[in-house]
Amino acid sequence: MTNILAIAQKELKAYFASPIAYIVIGLWALLYGYFYTFIL
Repeated sequence: MTNILAIAQKELKAYFASPIAYIVIGLWALLYGYFYTFIL
């Protein structure tokens, strides 16, 4: 189990080291906010 956690931690660090992660999170937040606002 510790091997899986170590691999997952390494992958997450590598993912958030790239700007693509922040772009994806930003786009998701914008879409979520848009739909949340207009569905209400």
